[in-house]
Amino acid sequence: MLKPNEIHTIPLQQSEGRAVRLVLDTRDLQANDPFVILADDTFAHNTFADHPHKGIQTVTYVLDGSLTHYDSKTGTGGRLSEGDFQIMTAGRGIIHNENPDHGEEARVMQLWVNLSSEHKKVDGQYEDLAFKDVPTAKIEGGLLEVYAGKVGELISPLKQFTPFTFAVVTLQAGASYHLPVQADFSNNVYVLEGDLKISGENASKFQAATFAVNDEATTISFEAKTPAKIAYFGGQPIRQPIAARGPFVMNTNEELKEAFADYRNGQFLDGAPY
Repeated sequence: MLKPNEIHTIPLQQSEGRAVRLVLDTRDLQANDPFVILADDTFAHNTFADHPHKGIQTVTYVLDGSLTHYDSKTGTGGRLSEGDFQIMTAGRGIIHNENPDHGEEARVMQLWVNLSSEHKKVDGQYEDLAFKDVPTAKIEGGLLEVYAGKVGELISPLKQFTPFTFAVVTLQAGASYHLPVQADFSNNVYVLEGDLKISGENASKFQAATFAVNDEATTISFEAKTPAKIAYFGGQPIRQPIAARGPFVMNTNEELKEAFADYRNGQFLDGAPY
């Protein structure tokens, strides 16, 4: 069983039209590998109007409300509602937006998954997973939902470049569950609701646990003191240099400068207008 390195409370940061908890510490991106950020984000219409991304996959899990999205690659968009999930591959470059309806707010978890230098060159793409199609399994005193990757025999249908798992465990008070985690994964847990023990350590709502990369397949245990809901995200480290600024995540500062220059000069989408 994996023991957490640390369990800490994620503070709320507020600004006009937005309230966010930044679950991952971005001061040392190598420590998060293969992830860049995880934001528990509540936002209003037009907070995230048209903006670019490059070099990552953005992963969106809708906790409350709904939002529409649009992307430059397909020229179309769609709608995500509570419980829905999406992976957007920015790859070599994409421009998109994500908007709740006018006068409404949406709360999402957004995870940035880094891509290897090879996969930073792939074309942009979207995949949505409706809540009704999420692979689920009843566990004693609760429910397991696997949105990305796999847990045991539950496998998400969504395409990946960097191997990772995003799963949600819901437990009744007094229930417990041992979550299987793969070998050579960087592992993280974020508590969405309730009080519980994570591998023997006390944790509560809006707290996060980080773990060392495990050499062998093992488990993380959850023991719910009250009804609890926990998000797990773990992935295989890429172990390449990381250079990140704003919406772009590359391997070198020169690549970052080139990405910003291409965006300013109208060459970001291989010359297509935006």
